[in-house]
Amino acid sequence: MRDVQRYKLGLLLSACVVLAPGLAAAQTGDDYPSRPIRAVVPFPAGGINDIVAREMFKTLGDTLKANIVIENKPGAGGTIGTVSAINSPADGYTILLGAASTIAVAPNLYRNAGYAAKDLIAVGGIASVPSVIIVSANSPYKTFASLVAADKAKPGSLDYGSAGFGTSHHMQAEMLNIRAGTHFRHIPYKGGAPATVDLIGGQIALLVDPLPTTLGNVKAERVRPLAITTDVRSSTLPDVPTLKELGVDYNASTWFGLFVAKGTPAPVVAKLAKALAAAQADPALQKDFRARGIDPLPMPQAAFTDYVQAESKTWADVIRDAHIEMQ
Repeated sequence: MRDVQRYKLGLLLSACVVLAPGLAAAQTGDDYPSRPIRAVVPFPAGGINDIVAREMFKTLGDTLKANIVIENKPGAGGTIGTVSAINSPADGYTILLGAASTIAVAPNLYRNAGYAAKDLIAVGGIASVPSVIIVSANSPYKTFASLVAADKAKPGSLDYGSAGFGTSHHMQAEMLNIRAGTHFRHIPYKGGAPATVDLIGGQIALLVDPLPTTLGNVKAERVRPLAITTDVRSSTLPDVPTLKELGVDYNASTWFGLFVAKGTPAPVVAKLAKALAAAQADPALQKDFRARGIDPLPMPQAAFTDYVQAESKTWADVIRDAHIEMQ
């Protein structure tokens, strides 16, 4: 009996010896990455989230000398894909494209989002996209001031569209109502494209639309830009004033960052953060981003972590002050 026990103990010790180097490497990040990395994008292919992810993760993969495989996993406002990334092994081989809507808005908006910001580690910033307040080219409103005046003359008479409940269109327009004292009424659509069609056709009065998706319509003169939501003008639309210039205390953007599940070894996170910073510095990536109306967001881990926390509070306050009921 003792011989059997000694034999089993010997097997166990041998296994520990064999596994120890692998475990040590995982903890130190020495051999990371040694296999393909899965990048979860919790939105459909083709949208702004997907564009940002594909551009950044290609450059990040080149920097890490690794194959990064993008997995689009949309649904429930981006929460399905986010939960999938959080529930994956915390080893750095699943990374997540986090966005303002999924990280700062969804946990404050949905009772059963399935996660909170504390379930993730913020690795660093990727990009930031200003939004543009647009009206149809045939709209009677030539300026933001005339749009606000029309609303205040008859509160609740003007509708704004959105790509759906909880999207950037929705949240940023509600922040506008709070900061500008307007009463624009929400009409949710199943995506930004049908909302834009109705805007151009005159069925709704305005949209607060991300710059990259609205740029084509601005250039084609199908829509008229009235104001930019960030506190500095966009180099892509340099003649469009900021809301702050127009007297509204407003600064909001749709931002994106790199996240991993809580519990990912610190050396692996550090290696990802270093590679992300190097990818951000790539001139070709910067040029491509800016041509699309996307601003690089080269924010290191500590600063980005603070930024995410501040953004979460901002949007929680908007949801509360706009009396938006949790779903």
